[in-house]
Amino acid sequence: MSQPAFSILMVCTANICRSPAGQAVLVKQLCNHKVRIDSAGTHALDGNAIDPTMADLLQARAFDAMAQHRSRPIMPTMLTSYDLVLCMQDQHVQQVLALYPAGRGKVRLLGHWSAQQISDPIGKAEPVYATALSQIELCAGQWAKKLIDMGMIR
Repeated sequence: MSQPAFSILMVCTANICRSPAGQAVLVKQLCNHKVRIDSAGTHALDGNAIDPTMADLLQARAFDAMAQHRSRPIMPTMLTSYDLVLCMQDQHVQQVLALYPAGRGKVRLLGHWSAQQISDPIGKAEPVYATALSQIELCAGQWAKKLIDMGMIR
């Protein structure tokens, strides 16, 4: 099997809610393209499962519920192997760039095209999770379209 032509890393804090949701959404949106999509967290513990509320919402919206997902912390060496790093909030961009200053050109907000920050819904009511997932879907769709239109993903 050949390597995907383009790789994307989704980043949030604990890698149990927003970034795995972003990963699931982008995997579905770009399923007909050669792309690798992973996720990690700026303060993730190694091995935690996806948040059950987000998993249920993903499944209800026909996304992979990420049952096999296990959280992983972001490492500087990891960052060199991705073409694009998409972060949920400005604080994640800053934390990633502190680890990997050379990545300035490839680290962006997921909400870059619509000037959105995706707030952490952990510990809040289900409608807050649903709002975060809707934002992730919108912003991931914008990135998918831009990357395809620019010929970055084939």
